[in-house]
Amino acid sequence: MGEDSIQRTTGDLFDIEAVLNRAKKYDAAKMVVVNPYDRGTLESVVFAAEEGVIKPVLVGERDRVLVAAENYSIDIDDSWIVDANSRKSAEVAASIICDGGALFIMKGMISTGEFIHVLLDPRWKIRTERILSHVGMFEIPDTKRIFLMSDAAINILPNFTRKMHIVANAIDVARKIGIGRIRVAMLAAVEKVKLPAMPATLDAFLMKKYSETGYFGECFIDGPFAFDNAIDIEKARTKGIEGEVAGRANILITPNIETGNVIWKTFTCIQKDHPAGVVMGGRCPIVVPSRADDYTTKLRSIKFARLLVG
Repeated sequence: MGEDSIQRTTGDLFDIEAVLNRAKKYDAAKMVVVNPYDRGTLESVVFAAEEGVIKPVLVGERDRVLVAAENYSIDIDDSWIVDANSRKSAEVAASIICDGGALFIMKGMISTGEFIHVLLDPRWKIRTERILSHVGMFEIPDTKRIFLMSDAAINILPNFTRKMHIVANAIDVARKIGIGRIRVAMLAAVEKVKLPAMPATLDAFLMKKYSETGYFGECFIDGPFAFDNAIDIEKARTKGIEGEVAGRANILITPNIETGNVIWKTFTCIQKDHPAGVVMGGRCPIVVPSRADDYTTKLRSIKFARLLVG
């Protein structure tokens, strides 16, 4: 059975590169980039522009951008640059989004905290009724099946209400990229409710019950699950765990930022994988790569964001 047949049957997506390259089918969209002084950011932006995915707007100190491009032997178009003091560049970029001058935004050499703080300023009308949350796209190496994970970058220790927003943002992403049968696994260290030591297990159980009211639309939410029996059906069966989500989750919701960050870094550092990540919940997708992320991860994240703009 080919991957197309599997996708029709299971509703899953396969091959992260093929999915992200769908972005090239759209017209190039303007993306504003804050302080693009590092090699990975400049390379990923230039390549995405060459592929016709984006039209870059580079906001930062013009001379510093040009010197960085020259040092890294990267050919950039001087007309892309909006000259701005590095300390004010995030505000300038946010104003461009606010005025409709770009469809999404990416950070370069600026701390995530400072960057997000500026974007949440009511002046820029980027904030919505939802909280912001990070959604990562991963590929399981042996099967190439894609899953999403949230949250590895924004919410430190979300309470149940914030987890509702995190789940809703991730489900929105799944629908936009074409996952047909959405299965959400609420992660914890064990598969049964354990209180008071593991409050994440109760949140997982309650999220399942809440989803049964229809609040999240058509999807399956279950938990708690340990990571392995959420994505590996044989491990789920070994533990006697059954249900639509067990072993077949295509969205994983982590209990806290430490869990999400460790999973992300395990894939990138040990597995040598290249996930894509974007922050959702605002008026536009926000690309917030780590400074340690390589060129491939940054490029994939740009394509991910472009897909979500539509």
